[in-house]
Amino acid sequence: MEDLTPMVKITNIHKVYGKNLHVLRGIDLNVNKGETVVILGASGSGKSTLLRCINFLEEPTAGTVEVDNIVVTAGGTDKLRENRILDIRKRTGMCFQAFNLFPHMTALENIIEGPTTVLGQEKKHAVQYAKELLEWVGLTEKRDEYPSCLSGGQQQRVAIARSLAMKPTVMLFDEPTSALDPELVGEVVEVMERLAKEGMTIIAVTHELHFARDVADRVLIMDQGNWIEEGPPGKIFNNPEKERTRQFLAHIL
Repeated sequence: MEDLTPMVKITNIHKVYGKNLHVLRGIDLNVNKGETVVILGASGSGKSTLLRCINFLEEPTAGTVEVDNIVVTAGGTDKLRENRILDIRKRTGMCFQAFNLFPHMTALENIIEGPTTVLGQEKKHAVQYAKELLEWVGLTEKRDEYPSCLSGGQQQRVAIARSLAMKPTVMLFDEPTSALDPELVGEVVEVMERLAKEGMTIIAVTHELHFARDVADRVLIMDQGNWIEEGPPGKIFNNPEKERTRQFLAHIL
């Protein structure tokens, strides 16, 4: 259940590569606490770039990002700004298309790495919470396995647990199921659904339409670095206003 308190506020975000590749063109977005937002759009429309600008994996060319009351404006290299970016990163968990697990660490070791090295938690506390998270994602028996011994779906669930170990206030999902075999998609989507039901604020770039239809509070359509339509899933999927939205949905439905 969402709370009408902005957890993420993006204002006039631009991203330009080189001299003229304008990937994001003045994006505004407010995401309320507990809200699940799904971003859809054709390949190259700017979806993943936007997610990466939220936690400054990509530096926006212009605009302002606010996460959990921490505000950072594009540009500048001062120490205060760097510290604010670190604070935003601590509050935003991110799951990528590639699972990005450390191959030389077990599932448990992957999960405790962030809390112990970044947050300075005692190892015993980090291990206890990691065990709880492994149980939550259904992988208790895999705690001592290395990523090479896990299926893609299991690796992505460990990656989600690793993000949750940092106790984020926002979760960003960048096509988290696109690298998975079809039969493994459901186990990852199920974890995402449970997160949403438990009140996590979620921004997801995904083509899992079941998740978008059944779980999202709001669906936004991006095209060439702009929003072209947004609304509740029922409206977007059943009665879109824009011809470009209808064309896009015709390709994926």
